[in-house]
Amino acid sequence: MRSQRGFSLLVVMAMAIVAATVVLMFLKIIPVYSEYYALKDTLDTLASQTGKSDYELRRDFSNRAIIQDIVSVKAQDLVIVSSPSVLGVGVRYSREVPLKKGIKLVFDFEYQAGTPVLKDTQ
Repeated sequence: MRSQRGFSLLVVMAMAIVAATVVLMFLKIIPVYSEYYALKDTLDTLASQTGKSDYELRRDFSNRAIIQDIVSVKAQDLVIVSSPSVLGVGVRYSREVPLKKGIKLVFDFEYQAGTPVLKDTQ
């Protein structure tokens, strides 16, 4: 007689529970990183707009945030450094994703865009 091989029903159910948990966590994490990459794109665009005042940059950010569904960061959260040779825009923020009652994931993000314009010193 040959012995049976394969998974029992209990093992299959346990594997399904683990797979479902991983998929649900993945689906909750996707919007967090999607928002982060939209924020990076927005800050890169703002940092390339030299000659604008802080108010104009914050207003542009607010308009873009509405379109790209950025809800974790407000215009007043931006750190803007501007001078004739430098335009930098940065932000630091946290995002909490509740998994279950009493359990949450916390993501800390920080991004800076813009580089100083180097002058020729020859």
